[in-house]
Amino acid sequence: MVTKVLLATASPEVRDHLGHVFAESDQFELAASVPDGAGVLTALDRNPDVGIVVIDEDADGGQGHALARTVGLATPLIGIVMVVDAHSPGEMNTAMAAAMEVGARSVIARNAGLEEVLTRFEAVASWSTVARAAVSAERNGGRGGQVVVVAGAKGGVGVSVLALLLARAGRSGDTTLVDFDLGAGDLAAYAGVRTRRSVVDLAGVEGEVTARMLRETTYEVGGGLRLLTAPNEGERGEDMTPAAARSIVSALRFESNLAVLDVGAHLDEPRATAIEFADRVLLVTTPDLPALRAARRVIAQWDRLAIRRPAAVELVLNRRSSRDEVTPQLASRIVERPIAFTVPEGGTSFAAAVNTASLLETPTPVHTAVAEVGIAALSAAGAPAQPGDEPAEVAALVAGSSARKRRSGAAQKREARRASREKGTEAEAGQSTVELPVVILIAMTVLMLCVQGIGWATSLLTARAAAQEGARTVGVAGHYDRFGNPRDDVVEQARRDVRDRLPEWMGSVDDADIEVGADEVRVRVTVETLVPGMDLSASSSAAVYREN
Repeated sequence: MVTKVLLATASPEVRDHLGHVFAESDQFELAASVPDGAGVLTALDRNPDVGIVVIDEDADGGQGHALARTVGLATPLIGIVMVVDAHSPGEMNTAMAAAMEVGARSVIARNAGLEEVLTRFEAVASWSTVARAAVSAERNGGRGGQVVVVAGAKGGVGVSVLALLLARAGRSGDTTLVDFDLGAGDLAAYAGVRTRRSVVDLAGVEGEVTARMLRETTYEVGGGLRLLTAPNEGERGEDMTPAAARSIVSALRFESNLAVLDVGAHLDEPRATAIEFADRVLLVTTPDLPALRAARRVIAQWDRLAIRRPAAVELVLNRRSSRDEVTPQLASRIVERPIAFTVPEGGTSFAAAVNTASLLETPTPVHTAVAEVGIAALSAAGAPAQPGDEPAEVAALVAGSSARKRRSGAAQKREARRASREKGTEAEAGQSTVELPVVILIAMTVLMLCVQGIGWATSLLTARAAAQEGARTVGVAGHYDRFGNPRDDVVEQARRDVRDRLPEWMGSVDDADIEVGADEVRVRVTVETLVPGMDLSASSSAAVYREN
């Protein structure tokens, strides 16, 4: 786990030195660096997951110890490390005693080496982690309840349905589903219940919300859930205050193993408070450009208002199908955040369950996908899961998937590569078996055409040579009748010369194939083909030149 560090110093040398240390370490990350004490508390508000604050004793004009005392009083569970100007063991002991008096946990010299800095940081980080875990366990009576907020990038992306199914997937006999979309909540309609009490009824008591008040305000619905609904009259949502919202979130964390809050797609102060103090926040969008642009605007707005940092928001792509033009990769680039979870489109069975208010009883592929989301989204951040703590519904729906997810990343990659190779080999083998006869047939056809073309060209050249021989005979004899045509004896002699010029493999040529005229001799020969009953012909002519 990476521990984030806040550095308070005006010294460029200290900043550069520790910056190199953080660059060499994979256990610590520099979250922010401020030059004076005025920005320390602001930086801590913007980075609530900081585990160590490093304060230069020369900060604020040499008032570093006073700054450390202020930070320690404001955030007693964050470890403080002082940067001191000490060189000998005696000076370090003196500096350590002075730092302990103002609440620091350790000290490091300005020129301390990498190993020394990391060793002291590791000790302080371990103390901070143990202290936070102990206080959290004491605050929650030893229980590990958590609050998950489901928000929408815009209206109509399916926030209420996902919140309902997420609570169903994480049910463990002590799960509360809260409709915090105060002006337009409809979880009661999805669950098929009629209500009179709502979450707004708890706004008047603010810091006095107890387990009894929660039990009297919530409704038991199918699937072992307790539902805390939005008011039936939307205008009553204005009665909710940020203080009341924070009190309700704290009570839910104390009284429930899991609380899922549907805050809708609009932002006001009470919902901003719920988002800020939730353990996990899921932002729901759909694979279309308007919703994705809205998701990017929402994340930027939360960051500007210091409600939730972008890194602490998990993006859920809802209603995903293979027909979508916007892929998860493209969606991630548009929102500039990775897609944490993907939920498929529900189809006909899911639409029927929504219309009949039977989502809690009718299993669909969306239920299974949301259960898989629950494996990650409902696991407590920063605390190891205890055996048997995994929600029973999640384990039942995705037992095979969760077993695979427990494997190491390297083993998964090796198995995927091996399966890919085996699948590719089988596919290539089957494809080769199908394509080989086709390839052979095509090759034989091309070869036959080439042989046939060579035979036809040879016959054409031979016919031309024979025609030239017959034309020479007519021109040399020079005997013509009174009509100017060659005499019969000359024609017969020309035909004999043509036949003598043709090779024997062409067989006999009829007189009709040898046309002898006064000006030219034409010869036509028959070319046999490889296809039975089908022949080709090649013909050529030669001009007669009279020599006398």
